[in-house]
Amino acid sequence: MIKMIALDLDGTLLNSQKQISPRTVATLHRLQQQGLKIVLCTGRAINAISDYLQQLNLMQAGEFVSTFNGALVRATMQKTPLLQINLAKSTMQPLFTFAQQVKWPVDVLDFEQVYHITDFGASLYQAMNPNLKVVATTATQLPEQHDYSKLVIATEPEQINQAVPRLPEELKAEFNVASSRTNLLEFVPKTVTKANALDVLLAHLGWDRGNLMAFGDQANDLSMIAAANVGVAMANAIPAVKAVAGQTTLTNDQDGVAVFLDDYFQLN
Repeated sequence: MIKMIALDLDGTLLNSQKQISPRTVATLHRLQQQGLKIVLCTGRAINAISDYLQQLNLMQAGEFVSTFNGALVRATMQKTPLLQINLAKSTMQPLFTFAQQVKWPVDVLDFEQVYHITDFGASLYQAMNPNLKVVATTATQLPEQHDYSKLVIATEPEQINQAVPRLPEELKAEFNVASSRTNLLEFVPKTVTKANALDVLLAHLGWDRGNLMAFGDQANDLSMIAAANVGVAMANAIPAVKAVAGQTTLTNDQDGVAVFLDDYFQLN
């Protein structure tokens, strides 16, 4: 029996205007009233999604969220995490070297704010996430003894696509590399996936993957789509996501999440 619905944000729950449609909000509220657990699973920081959590009535006791592509799982009303996987500055040093070689801009996130690394040039990340606090610093001045969540490359798609094939094997072995949009590349520790994060939350609630339904569209959603009892790919999903999903639905601009849920749970 499905008890938890895990939802990616960009390209899945959100339409092209970065909004949750009224129909989708209504459907999710009905399912919440029936006792289903709605969990947002995103690469974003929690303070970048507070409006969506409020809109879905998830800012209350007993509700949970997975952020930073699965590096952090916590109750929405508590700071203490169920799961937090940290990234050390020393681990990122080879990434700094590669980014300099291919002229990628670099931003590093901890679990509260963004550090824009000024050595590497202008980044699109602040424009993508205007609600996040940004601190400008050099790579040398970036604090050493500190817990980070991920390193991101936010630049034009061509600049990302030209350099990705040149990623050294040591970096592929050290990091999970995922993209949630064409102009964003994210590096997280190898143990960080959305599926692993959901496993922790499911266990906390006394459930397992048999109780999980998940929706997604991009490479960072692959693990949870494959892990879920019911994995659903959006029509706008990349081919790899469609290949592992047992189900597909309409696009994020056609209320794909709501259409599938209305049919699956016979809400109409």
